[in-house]
Amino acid sequence: MKRIFIAVACISLFAACHNGNNTPNNTSGFELSGKFSGGGAGVALFLERMDAENNAHLDSTKINGDGTFTFHTKGIVKGFYRLRITESDFAILILDSNEKVHITGDAQFLGNTYTATGSPDTKLFLDLNQYSRINYGKRDSLQRFFQALMNVAGGNKKKVDSLSTAVEGPYDTLVERQVRYVLGFLKANPASFASLAAVEQLTPDKYISYYTSLDSSLSRAYPTSSYVKIFREKVDALNRVAIGAVAPELSMPDTNGTIFNLSNLRGKVVLIDFWASWCGPCREALPNVVKVYDKFKDKNFTVLSVSLDKDKDAWLAAIHKFHLHWTNISDLKYWDSKAVTLYNFKEMGIPFTVLVSANGKIVDKNISEDDLENEVANLVGSKKM
Repeated sequence: MKRIFIAVACISLFAACHNGNNTPNNTSGFELSGKFSGGGAGVALFLERMDAENNAHLDSTKINGDGTFTFHTKGIVKGFYRLRITESDFAILILDSNEKVHITGDAQFLGNTYTATGSPDTKLFLDLNQYSRINYGKRDSLQRFFQALMNVAGGNKKKVDSLSTAVEGPYDTLVERQVRYVLGFLKANPASFASLAAVEQLTPDKYISYYTSLDSSLSRAYPTSSYVKIFREKVDALNRVAIGAVAPELSMPDTNGTIFNLSNLRGKVVLIDFWASWCGPCREALPNVVKVYDKFKDKNFTVLSVSLDKDKDAWLAAIHKFHLHWTNISDLKYWDSKAVTLYNFKEMGIPFTVLVSANGKIVDKNISEDDLENEVANLVGSKKM
């Protein structure tokens, strides 16, 4: 039976910190006004800039008796903002210094009801959000329907396989529709900040060219924007470990304290396994890695384990316990290990694997247990590795 994996229904909004490259225009004609239904007279409204680590407070006002409000905030630069009533009731806006934006919505359900005029990028963001919400909602309904049928089927494998096959088709169709929509959105809006939210819905390894293209377009349109700068840094990190790129050099102490380099293994197919002795899922995955190693270790294949441990004794004990009879390296710096930034897997977490061909190029990443053996077999059995 194939597993049906339902994505979380959300849009990952890109937000970044600001620096001196964005000079606020304190004499701009910026205005943010609106009218809310659903009450709220006298309730405070807060305008915040969405930064990488927090939401920076910029301005506040109160909703008038007729539901109206107005901001003439100084210091607005092109970027993402949050108009907040409470921590759970807010609207996301993409604003610029000279815009006159008008927003309407229900003060009780602002996040799901607001509309805006006067801000083209906010309009695009809302279009994207609406389409995505509907698509993800349908997937969520399909998942709940599938789970209900599974409960009825009990442990009957034939029924479970049949149900899985029946549901996979509609689910895959929804995924394909969402991807097509996002690709079309990016092509139609190559220099919109709303595209920063759109591109996050695409798998970087498969659609890295769209990340790179958006970076180029935004860099030309907003060369001094720190939002764009942060995105550029992200794209650079993605490209550094993209499928087909030469695997970045790893240079760390082995269990004896001797510096070992990944390049020492050039000429062999290598599975780089990022793990830690304190990581439960890592320990569960190790037996399969050992199995693959034992099967192909005499066929030009090896494993290089890179640990995020900080306790050397715990690291060495785990190596012995799980029979990791290959090279093990670690700088014992936990998540501050240089390997985390170099291979860009902090958001993904561990275990995280990278399969490298004999000529040092990345072939695949984060490989499932079911696929690992086949992928290694294909590489060691190929004349062109």
